[in-house]
Amino acid sequence: MSNQPHHTTPVSESDPLRATRWTALSGTNTRQRNQHSDKTADGGHQFSTRTLTRREALQRGGIIAGGLTLGGSTATQTVAADQESEASQGNDTDNSVAAIAEAAYRYGLQQSLFYVTRFNYTQKEDSDVFVGINRLYYPNEGRPITADFTAIVTPNNTTLYGMGFLDLQDDPIVIEMPEVTDRYFSLQLMNQYGIFPLYAGNQFNGTDARSYLILPDDYEGEIPGDFAATDVVQAGTKTLFTLVRYALRNPTDESEIAYVNDLQEQTTVTPLSEWLANDRSGVPRAEQSVVPGDYETVPRMAELTEQQVENQTPADFFTLLSLVLNDPSMSLIDDSRKEAAMLERLEQIGIGPGLEFDWSALETDVQEALTSGFESGFERVRATVVEGNSDVVVDMNGWNIVQNTADFRTDWLTRAVMADFGWAGPDSPASHVAGFKFTDANGEQLDGSKRYTITFDLDNLPPVTEFWEIPIYDAQGYFVENELDRYSINSYMLEEGLLHTEGNELVIYVQHEKPDDPEQATNWLPAPEGGMRFAARFYGPHWSLVDGSYDMPEVIPAAE
Repeated sequence: MSNQPHHTTPVSESDPLRATRWTALSGTNTRQRNQHSDKTADGGHQFSTRTLTRREALQRGGIIAGGLTLGGSTATQTVAADQESEASQGNDTDNSVAAIAEAAYRYGLQQSLFYVTRFNYTQKEDSDVFVGINRLYYPNEGRPITADFTAIVTPNNTTLYGMGFLDLQDDPIVIEMPEVTDRYFSLQLMNQYGIFPLYAGNQFNGTDARSYLILPDDYEGEIPGDFAATDVVQAGTKTLFTLVRYALRNPTDESEIAYVNDLQEQTTVTPLSEWLANDRSGVPRAEQSVVPGDYETVPRMAELTEQQVENQTPADFFTLLSLVLNDPSMSLIDDSRKEAAMLERLEQIGIGPGLEFDWSALETDVQEALTSGFESGFERVRATVVEGNSDVVVDMNGWNIVQNTADFRTDWLTRAVMADFGWAGPDSPASHVAGFKFTDANGEQLDGSKRYTITFDLDNLPPVTEFWEIPIYDAQGYFVENELDRYSINSYMLEEGLLHTEGNELVIYVQHEKPDDPEQATNWLPAPEGGMRFAARFYGPHWSLVDGSYDMPEVIPAAE
């Protein structure tokens, strides 16, 4: 594989499409090997893999006659695909190594990020977010999120989060939520495909206290009669990312923070056997043992836990995808013809269930072809949102709204877009939608060295059942430290009288330096020094926010 990236244009640090990717790709010749080790019988999970012979690797990579090409648009061999997804599949029937690699990127980006994020929370013991399996991590020890939190991209700043990973391989899980009648709250579970088997909370199923029983794929054990049938969740897998959100109406009010912290303490995550042993009651987080995850890793795993998309090399990505497909906790979608076809194609490059992928064993030409497809996949995903691909996003007066399909099993491009720009974002607009913004009203890239305003008509605020917020991030999607510890402007701040309004307008002042005018300073949204982006959130959106017909205010640059 070539040590040089295929880009020939200079990289701008403020360009969200290319920032840091140049550096990441320049190191893709590092020899990376999947360090497979057999699990022991005392509590481990065992699965077998085999490494392709050199001839098999070369044949499947297209070097020895096998019907594949290293590039081009014609392949002598095609695979069956789900007819309903042909339109989104596009040129995926091209079986060149580069084409397989590009399709693999769209197919597997979400899963690879899931794998590394789970490692960060459950296995990387020196990580700030390490809590082990089946426990919740509370960012900033239950206080509002700050710029220190970099475990996931584009978090919201209007709720206090609880996050963690469920492992259902040995036992179902019981999640208990308290009664909450005065604010937005939610419990959401996401599998490795970005699909959510559970949305719960005030906007979904009411405000009463509830206990949810989460069953693993193929569960055949006894189900206690305590649970309402509506609260028994068939996970379809054996591992899930858990998100618990409680709205924070005033982040400067210590009593408000303490109130939400009490709700967090009443939220429990407990293996079913422990729940039964504890008199059918959840075990408080403070009383839980820390149980590390037991999943395969690779040497560079710890380096990939921050800015994951930018830091992944082709060797990293394809090795991680191999781990995903051999992980016994990650059940495949066995009724998807398109996924079955993708697995057949991946097998041709040595990736799939029962195979151990070894990047370093591949010929240079194969590595280069995989790298070319990887780069194309990365750039297509980025360009889809930044440039506004109408098949995946709709324009809402300059803000790009991702059209979540609620069925990521065949919509790989949208799934990859969500993974890149808002990992763990919803697969359905029933929860919330996001409006991404990279340029100002003149089409110029947003830059913190400039000053902007966003002006809302108080009679035409974003129509939501819950709340809206305008958070700001650096070009890669992370909060940047500022003197106010303010990372968003939201509807609760307006309702609580924390913002200045005049002439039936709310004007948000976006700039790096604090405004001299006290009224402007009240509405100041501190910007990073360089490249930046917005990912506006609309929780409980009305349909005009989903289809883009709402008249969202533009980001107006100040006159020079």
